[in-house]
Amino acid sequence: FAVMASGVDRLDVMAALLFVGYGFLGLVIPATSVLAMEEHGAIAGTASALMGTLHFAIGAVAMGIAGVFFDGTPLPMVAGIMLCAVISFTLAKVTLGRGRQV
Repeated sequence: FAVMASGVDRLDVMAALLFVGYGFLGLVIPATSVLAMEEHGAIAGTASALMGTLHFAIGAVAMGIAGVFFDGTPLPMVAGIMLCAVISFTLAKVTLGRGRQV
């Protein structure tokens, strides 16, 4: 967000940053999904379907909101990504607690 807000709105910079960021999401999301369903084998299929549906639904809502603020620059998209990251981090901190004891 800081790079785009500072006025560096070149396509190659944004593409490189998005490539790296979403590349790591491809590694993190499947692993965390498996860990989240580890203790719920009986309903793992239902939980997986719900997670996929929520990913698409939240993405569609975020895209619609960012589209309202479109001004010809990538700033609304990048701000939306940052806002979703902050919301996700906050929800994780509030709901996950301290974790389980081994």
